Amino acid sequence: MLGGMRRWIMAHPRQCKNMYLYQRGHPSSRHSEVDWSDVDYEKYPLFNELKAHEVIMRPGDVIYIPMYWFHFIVNLNINWQCNSRSGFTDKYKREIAECGRF
Repeated sequence: MLGGMRRWIMAHPRQCKNMYLYQRGHPSSRHSEVDWSDVDYEKYPLFNELKAHEVIMRPGDVIYIPMYWFHFIVNLNINWQCNSRSGFTDKYKREIAECGRF
């Protein structure tokens, strides 16, 4: 994080069944139908079971997001960052396959 602040919420791929992902083929496939900033728990009751990690990033912080991990980002103010991809891995492939959405 080069400047400003961001709130990151990250969930392990095994949590995908609690996230109500769009079906494969949908333009937003691999994304959650749920508005994470204003959850309708009546419509998405399993979202209440979601286990996630949360962090506030500040200037100088570095974060590693493993491949296939789900994330939701909230900009807390004007911010800027530099990001890079670290390559591909088969880790979590089983969890993603069990989800049935990929």
